[in-house]
Parts: sequence; C-alpha cells; structure tokens
Amino acid sequence: MTTFRRRVLASAAAAAVAIGLVGCAESNDDRIRIGVTVYGQDNFATQGREGIEAYAEARDIELLWNSADGDVANQANQIDQYINAGVDAILVAPVQFDSLGPQLKAAKDAGIHIGFVNATVQDDSSVDVAVLPDNVAAGRQAAQMMMDHLGGNGKVAILQCLLGASYEIQRTQGMEEVIAEYPGVEVVAKDGASNIAEATDKVKNWMTAVDEIDGVIACGDEIGLGALQAANEAGKEIAIVGVDGTEDGLNAIKDGRFIGSQMQHARTEFAAGLAAVYHLAKGETMEELYTYTMDPVTADNVDDYYVNVVSEKDAFLERIADVVDRNLDSGKIEDES
Repeated sequence: MTTFRRRVLASAAAAAVAIGLVGCAESNDDRIRIGVTVYGQDNFATQGREGIEAYAEARDIELLWNSADGDVANQANQIDQYINAGVDAILVAPVQFDSLGPQLKAAKDAGIHIGFVNATVQDDSSVDVAVLPDNVAAGRQAAQMMMDHLGGNGKVAILQCLLGASYEIQRTQGMEEVIAEYPGVEVVAKDGASNIAEATDKVKNWMTAVDEIDGVIACGDEIGLGALQAANEAGKEIAIVGVDGTEDGLNAIKDGRFIGSQMQHARTEFAAGLAAVYHLAKGETMEELYTYTMDPVTADNVDDYYVNVVSEKDAFLERIADVVDRNLDSGKIEDES
C-alpha cells in the first residue's frame, strides 16, 4: 500500500464454497465468508475477538477464526488454509513485520480480499484495506507521560512488546524520540515481552541488574502489569505507563497503579477491520488505510473510557456494528459516541 489515500474498488465477491477448514464447519450458503488470523490470545486479542464476533453476528457474516499463538509459521499456514477453503476475504493481525509475503500474494492471486488490523507487514503490496493505530504517536504519548511524571529526570526502562511486530517497532520509535529530548533521563534497560509472565521475569532481572529504575514505559498494558507485579514482589514502587487501555489497564489507572495509558479499544478497532474487508467483499469502495488515533488516558479522564470497555461493554457490543460502519464513513475509527 504505497499510496495510503488511494481508493480501492473491490471486485465482485466470489461465491462461498463448501470446503472444510481445520476447526471450521463446511458452508453451503451465500453469506460472506471471512477467515481471521490473529497474532495471539492475550487480553487485547481476546477483546478484539469480541468485537469481531459481534460485528459478524450483526451483519450475518460466516466467520472462521484462528490464533497464530505468536508463531509466524502458524499464521502462514492458517492463511494457506483459508485460501484452500475459498473464503471471500481474509483479515490478518500479523505476528511479525517481516512475514507473510508469499501467502498474501497467493491469496491476492486467488481473488481473495485481504484486510489488516492492528499491525502490518513489510511487504503490504497485496493488502487491500487496513485499520491501523498510529503507534508512533502512541509511543510518544506514553513516553511524554513518563517524562512529565518524572519532571524530565530519572532512570527509565522501555518494556517492548513482542519483538519484531510492527506496533512494537513503531511504539519504541515514538518512545525513543521523546526520551531523546530529555538529557536528564537515562534508559537503563530495554527488551521485549509477549505476556505478563515474561514481563514479570524480565523486570525482575532488570531490578537485580540495575541499581535504580524510576519508571517503566510499557508497549502494552498487559506487559505493564507484569512490570507492576515484579515491582510489588520486590517491594519497590515504580511508575508505569502503558498502551492499549485494556480493562486491567484502566483499573490500574483508576486505583493509581498506572499513571496512564493510551486508549486503543480492541473491540472497536478489530470490528472496524472486519467491517472494512467485509464491505470490500460486498463490492463496495473503501479507503486503503483507516487510522485509529489513541487518546491519552489518565486518572483525570479514565471514567470516560471505562464505560464502553468495562462497565457497559455488553451494551456497547450490541451497537458496535453501527458504530464502526459510521466510523468508516467519517474516518474517525476511534469514535465510540
């Protein structure tokens, strides 16, 4: 997708075929059939699945679902399975930036519409539509929160997400751009973790190897909670900033364990990804890129976001299909009003 604002005119959707897929029932009806493969099964992806399933139910989409569990080979195989099954479209939340080129080209050659959500790949020439967050901006916001909290002086650690994923690369870039503006801040540790357990172990090791860590800037709320657990077990207080605005992350902000996060409601973003590729499969014209802009979340405004993510999430899921279809028209993907 070299020209992101270029509009893409979808060809007529191919008829669904009755080919069995591992873990999926055969289909003989005329509904749009979309295969989804996501990077893993963390809390963020679980929220995303809820949004996707709610949209699919509302729009009568036949949905096939797979998780790659952090394995590029698994994800490549899942795309091959969807091609063989003759789906109308494939939605991908990729594991790694440098991956999937041959599989995406094969899907494109087979006349299958390809959508991306949450992350992208190096060779996106086969991708028809994408719903992606502004991860560089989110990384900048997260780092700026920490700089403001520390007063521009102190020792920080950067806790990256799954190394090699596009969102990890971009968020780290944004964090480092801001930190570079503060000569009084030293980065004393930097590495990646893909879940709470890994993050806990990583930060425990850092606290053993480094005399002092004033703050951890986490690529995601889930791994930020791992940093929090490590600090608690060590009897230390460390300021933590996250990204994603998950339920656990928002609760951590509400009770003062996090100083902030960046709002990326996975239900909304993933549902928008499915919606975009669904409309393409129906033969509609869509933009090539839709950007999800993350708002900063602090103790001052966390209640504004808590409603749709936590306290009234079921009510939000009931209207999510109309919300994301409206947002695709307006271009404001993050709007949950």
